[in-house]
Amino acid sequence: MITVVALGCRRGQITLEGAKTIESADKIFVKTALTDTYDYFKDKGIENVPLDFIYENSQDFDDLDKSIVEYITKQDDGSNVVYCVNGSGYDDRSVIALSQVCHVKIIPSVSAGTIGNKPSVAQITVSAYELVNMRGFNYDTRMSLSITDVDNDFIAGEIKLILQNILGDEENILFNNEEIPVYELDRQKKYDYSTIVGVTPKKLVEKSRFNFSDLCEIMKILRGEGGCQWDRAQTHQSIRENAIEEAYELVDAINNEDIDNMIEESGDLMLQSVFHCAIAEDCAEFNTEDVLSGICQKLIDRHTHIFGDVVANTPEEALKAWDAAKAKEKKYSSGSDKIDKIAKSLPALLRAYKVQKAVAKTGFEFENFEQVLEKIDEEKTEFCKANNADELEDEGGDLLIAVVNALRWKGVDPEVALSRSVEKFSRRYEYVESHCSGDIKSKSMDELNALWEEAKIAEKN
Repeated sequence: MITVVALGCRRGQITLEGAKTIESADKIFVKTALTDTYDYFKDKGIENVPLDFIYENSQDFDDLDKSIVEYITKQDDGSNVVYCVNGSGYDDRSVIALSQVCHVKIIPSVSAGTIGNKPSVAQITVSAYELVNMRGFNYDTRMSLSITDVDNDFIAGEIKLILQNILGDEENILFNNEEIPVYELDRQKKYDYSTIVGVTPKKLVEKSRFNFSDLCEIMKILRGEGGCQWDRAQTHQSIRENAIEEAYELVDAINNEDIDNMIEESGDLMLQSVFHCAIAEDCAEFNTEDVLSGICQKLIDRHTHIFGDVVANTPEEALKAWDAAKAKEKKYSSGSDKIDKIAKSLPALLRAYKVQKAVAKTGFEFENFEQVLEKIDEEKTEFCKANNADELEDEGGDLLIAVVNALRWKGVDPEVALSRSVEKFSRRYEYVESHCSGDIKSKSMDELNALWEEAKIAEKN
């Protein structure tokens, strides 16, 4: 067994139990002699082995942790071996790595401590080296954040990029309890094992950057006592159309390749989801965590080729794996089961496309594209023979479905294709109208067709 004694973050923070453990040790190893916590050994004249030589020979912190573990475990000959680290003992990477290969007893001390001069309600402490390995790190900025192990300008630069994304470039942070702007984090004179970067909470109105937690908090304020009367009055039913509207506005922004508008419309669409979560929470129906848990679980369950043992090396194989996982989850026993799950509130063109895709996967499909075109001709003939409004509506719908099927066969989304054609038609008509001298109603079809052809040529130029 290896005993770990935590030295705290500053001189004098070692506990009485920690001091007694060191005094009775046969062998003492100290992670670093480069912080003031090491003064304890100098003052007491306690023999020890600092491991800074391992740090100097390591490529990165992963290599350092591995090398420290290898070195200390080799010294474990059954005698009383003590390994001393800064912080609480539980938050040190090398201790975590050591505990994975042998039995470790920790004598804890103080961790990174309170950031700033006032105690915080809640605090997160994380090593800089853990932080840079986290994908898409973010946190609830209503809490304090302490980042330890910022021991060189390179890792400080990596942390700066993370904090710029969360806080903004100009936001003030604490560098060893001294205020500096985020952009200066990798421009300081000295970094060592004891360097701590801190972020303290700010009021909503003082922030320049926000995250998902902020959005949820704002919505709770708006819906809460003394909040916005309009927001408080809304129900699932009263705002349900907004989600459709915002989704289409986002699609417009994507089609126009308008990044600024994509940012705005993505936010508007996200707001609709959070709004429904806030309404549901007030009614004790569900909450944001239920929704997030559901979608995260779905992503894990359906990506069996990522989180399971299914192999998928192409987009087609990945989609097949998704469909198989979905069918298992939904307990589909037939193609009709899949069709029933397709939202009836979808635009009819999009719904037709989804229904045909679902049916095709069951094997109910034409053998070749020629048969698809023959079906269009057949439906066109029947439409032309229709004699009344009901027949025209019925046969017209059949004709549209046949055309949608042809687009599906060619891998074209009919909703996107039709939207694009409507835009194209609108542009060309605008050209015809603007280049038509006099009243457009007075022009012959030949004159209008000539202008239409001009519009097509003008588009290409």
